[in-house]
Amino acid sequence: MSAGRRTLAIVTALASVGVALTVAAVVRQSDGSPARVLSVDPGDGAALASAPDAVVLRLSTGADSALSHVTVRDNAGNAVNDGRVRADGKTGLRQPVRLTDPGDYSIAYHITFSNGQDATGILRFSVGTGAPPQGIVDVPDPILDDADHAHGIDPLGATLLVIDGLVLVVVLALLLRRPARHRRPPARAPTVSATSGHLDGPPDEPAGR
Repeated sequence: MSAGRRTLAIVTALASVGVALTVAAVVRQSDGSPARVLSVDPGDGAALASAPDAVVLRLSTGADSALSHVTVRDNAGNAVNDGRVRADGKTGLRQPVRLTDPGDYSIAYHITFSNGQDATGILRFSVGTGAPPQGIVDVPDPILDDADHAHGIDPLGATLLVIDGLVLVVVLALLLRRPARHRRPPARAPTVSATSGHLDGPPDEPAGR
């Protein structure tokens, strides 16, 4: 393969990767309106007389419950979740909780919507105190809340990795198919014949007179 063709192959491969990334970005943002959390029950600043059995989020679109996380903690930082978050209708999530003591609580959520977008937030409410919640310090980040939050491989990301791998294989195959260059044997210096005194040229050339 000539240098020009090799350069063209590399440029084509890079262009293919760029197109794949662009298409992926368009697919992930195919929903023109940003997905968001419409409401959370209990709401931020709520003062409840009795403890709820779940935290419910209403969303603008569907969410992936396997990739979404809602963590409720008391004022000491202890999680009071009672099981994993699950779907609640087509556009809702429900996180069961077990609240046994009056006090202030925090809700940290990280929602992964079905269109690939994300939303995070932190809310506070109180139970049985008769007053709105006070400031709760050191509320864990909803994205890095606990070890259970680790996500699996994004199917779209995995597809892009496969495409990149195929492109690299094609480029390597093109480079390895370079034909071997035919090298001419080095020219042999003429020698003087001991008998005739003439210069002897290479075997394929007549001797000089």
